[in-house]
Amino acid sequence: MAVGGRIPLIVAQPTIPCREADDALKYALIGIFCFGFVLEPMAISKAVKARTLIKADPRLMGYGKTTVALVIGIVAGILWILGLISRVNPTPEVQR
Repeated sequence: MAVGGRIPLIVAQPTIPCREADDALKYALIGIFCFGFVLEPMAISKAVKARTLIKADPRLMGYGKTTVALVIGIVAGILWILGLISRVNPTPEVQR
């Protein structure tokens, strides 16, 4: 029971989507298909920036998007780098 017979009023704060998290996910997904060597590092840096903003302001939402953007950015970035290395340094043919 509330003190004095009054029911406490709980006010919910409105949530705001984090634009940096949306941008990070967008860059990560586009980077899978084209310009990954440029877009994936941008996605990673945007995701890290968005995480710090979300931790600082509890009204911002999109922490899951930052996690997905980080995972996609790291994995796709590594695959892009390996693909570029394999094109620059092809394996020599076997001599008989």
